[in-house]
Amino acid sequence: MPVFISYRHTDRTKAFDIQRRLERAEIETYLDVLDPESKSTDDITEVITRNIRHCTHLIAVVSDNTQQSWRVPFEIGEATMVAKRISTFKNTSGSLPEYLEKWPVMSRMDHVDFFIRAYRSETMVARNRMLTDSVSTESFSEGGSAHRESKQFHDSLKRSIRMS
Repeated sequence: MPVFISYRHTDRTKAFDIQRRLERAEIETYLDVLDPESKSTDDITEVITRNIRHCTHLIAVVSDNTQQSWRVPFEIGEATMVAKRISTFKNTSGSLPEYLEKWPVMSRMDHVDFFIRAYRSETMVARNRMLTDSVSTESFSEGGSAHRESKQFHDSLKRSIRMS
């Protein structure tokens, strides 16, 4: 699942809007509400961790309601530990916690289009590299180059958002 969408259930509408926009762009997404396993398990933490590890990117929908959530910060932490591409969708007029400023902050739906362009660009580079390298490297996995590539993705998306 390339893009994991993290959100508090009170922000479900915005999460669905982002999910639909990504899927229209033919980008696979993961939303726990659409996952039958997350509804039927006693170990939701294991399901979340496994799905984050299988994704390449995480978009956290953050609003004033997120302060009452343990899951969104947990999911961001899990994604950070394995060098996923993390972005925030700010769904509030208030300020965000300072630690979220490390990654790109989207606040409008057209910013999601910038995310889509950065995602596609990164995916194309990774595919080209895999075609030209005789040794298969997993660009989205844990490891040395994953952190560098993650930073490049974040910097590119931040530039696009700043220029809009």
